[in-house]
Amino acid sequence: MSYPLVKRVQNRLFGDMLRMMLSERVYFDLTLEEGRTLSRNFTALAYDWRRADIIYLSPVGGDVEFSATVGQDGVRVETVEGRQLLSWDDVSELAERLAVE
Repeated sequence: MSYPLVKRVQNRLFGDMLRMMLSERVYFDLTLEEGRTLSRNFTALAYDWRRADIIYLSPVGGDVEFSATVGQDGVRVETVEGRQLLSWDDVSELAERLAVE
């Protein structure tokens, strides 16, 4: 399986959700609206990475917050596994998948 990826999952309370997977063990469960919000953030940053220093989202359907710093080489996501770099290609791909899933 190639990461990062986005897939639909079901939550018994929230219904359809998106699982943004950075690896087999690192993922974030997002409501559809949270996915669209993160997609818009990723899209804006992919066009001009200087728009923000930090991205933060506390998803309602998951136990893990999304926290990342933005730099010239991409987005560094803080995870339980340590920092994980998403290249600008990864960020653009996730933006597209989060918007359409």
